[in-house]
Amino acid sequence: MKKYLLTLLLSCLVGSLVQAQGIVYPAIQGYGGVNEVPFETIKPDPNQQYKFVIELSNSIKDKKEISDYLDYAAKMYNVHIYGGVPKENIDLVFVVYAGSTPIALSNEEYYKRFEVANPNAGLLEELKRNGIRVIVCGQSMMKQDLTPEMIYPGVEMAVSRFTATTDLMNKGYLLFGL
Repeated sequence: MKKYLLTLLLSCLVGSLVQAQGIVYPAIQGYGGVNEVPFETIKPDPNQQYKFVIELSNSIKDKKEISDYLDYAAKMYNVHIYGGVPKENIDLVFVVYAGSTPIALSNEEYYKRFEVANPNAGLLEELKRNGIRVIVCGQSMMKQDLTPEMIYPGVEMAVSRFTATTDLMNKGYLLFGL
């Protein structure tokens, strides 16, 4: 009976410790939250260079909210920082196209189209502050009647998502799609 009570007590203690852990934002503040994991046994190698390109194409369902996909992609950066990789060892690029193109709109253009300022603006600023590049597909811009003046400051424009991504892959970036 004592063993059973001790096991039950330890289970409750461990369970409450795990549940007490919070969400942290080790680099990109307020976005891409990472669950604290106090029991991990595998971490990324902090001495390696990590190069990622993440393609975002999914349509934004609620134009008044931050894109779930952009926020989730920001987690890629935060989780590596949380895992112990120094910022200088992470090179991350987002390529937005198709239905995700509105992410890259300036506040003014976003307001004209959706009657609200770009809710992704704060996240775009955090990405820039952390040295993360955002590239918008020129083909998607043309299909959506967008000109460079309509794009958020600091967002780069490529001929296409294909050319941007293949160029980055040729430079050793790993591709992730959302």
